[in-house]
Amino acid sequence: MFVVLEILILLLVAKGAGELVERAGYPSLIGEITAGLILGPSLLGLIELGEVLKVFADLGLIVLLFLSGIETDLKNLASAEKAGTVTAICGVVIPFVLGFGLGYLTGMDTIPSVFLGIALAITSIGISVRALVDEHALSTPIGSIIITSAVIDDLIGILLLAALSAFALGGGLTSVAGTAILALIFITFMVTGGRRILGGLYAKVRRHASHESAYSAGLIMAFASAAASQIMGLHLAIGAFFAGLALSDRIRPDRTIEGSLSDLGLGFLVPFFFASIGLSLTLSVDTFQNPLLIPLVLVAFSGKIIGGYIGSRHFLPDNRSALLVGLGLSPRGEVALVVATMALSTGIITNDLFTMVTLMVIATALVAPLFLRIGFKALRRSGDAV
Repeated sequence: MFVVLEILILLLVAKGAGELVERAGYPSLIGEITAGLILGPSLLGLIELGEVLKVFADLGLIVLLFLSGIETDLKNLASAEKAGTVTAICGVVIPFVLGFGLGYLTGMDTIPSVFLGIALAITSIGISVRALVDEHALSTPIGSIIITSAVIDDLIGILLLAALSAFALGGGLTSVAGTAILALIFITFMVTGGRRILGGLYAKVRRHASHESAYSAGLIMAFASAAASQIMGLHLAIGAFFAGLALSDRIRPDRTIEGSLSDLGLGFLVPFFFASIGLSLTLSVDTFQNPLLIPLVLVAFSGKIIGGYIGSRHFLPDNRSALLVGLGLSPRGEVALVVATMALSTGIITNDLFTMVTLMVIATALVAPLFLRIGFKALRRSGDAV
């Protein structure tokens, strides 16, 4: 099949499936992954993940992490309430320990077990926000703790991804240490001097050039930062995220530029990344009989529920409210899939483990909002304030 025709079919099916799933109240990434499953080797076998589609998937990944960085407000994180910070720490440490323990007990080596802990430690802020908006609970004490914790969890996930990337790509211990030091320098620069330098350059372009030039300048900085991080032995996703973070104060208030970047990413490039995950999977009856699948999903839910409960209980009036925080932190999404994709590409994990983690992401993204809805309804029926 011609590459252009593959691109056309994949984009059409991915966007169509994403739109249908989103209208049903779930994140579009589930529909986009499903499109890859349908068109790929698991079902129809119409499209293979060739080199051109891999390039489109990488472009989508860069733009996705760039947009995630733009949406992360460091000022809000710096002034985050104690409840959100404590909950975020518990919501990362407990799932990480449980994930690592599950990997170790099922016979995995140390590095795949660490990966499993990282994958379970991450929360999808997009799915959490959508669920809270649907329940009109975004500005409630429960919602505030969930959102603050999810933002911090995502940031911790990116930092853990940097550490895992340094270890996976560094080679020997000395090389790993050197890569880790470079990573620390790069990240420190991007959140300090990089914000001033890149922000200043972007501001000059925005003042003296056209809308199109400012739009291009943001993308150029994203790709340059991604390339720099890759040269240093990190994954390109790291650079893209911190470029977005460096430019967040400039781009986020500029709705025209942010809207254009979002349209390019979510409307065109990002679906290729999620569809490529579906194309990478080969599902069969044996996949769902894998003895790791059910324990992984159970640990994914229990780790976040326990962590969210322990972290928030002191700051909320009753046990049910704290359990709702844990449920709100349970869905995994794009960042967990980025970590899994990076780990697969660098040989940290096998295709089987990649498939299990992807199915875990889909399960939590589908089920957690339903449980959260039931929990909020029960809380309101009891007469307790949300």
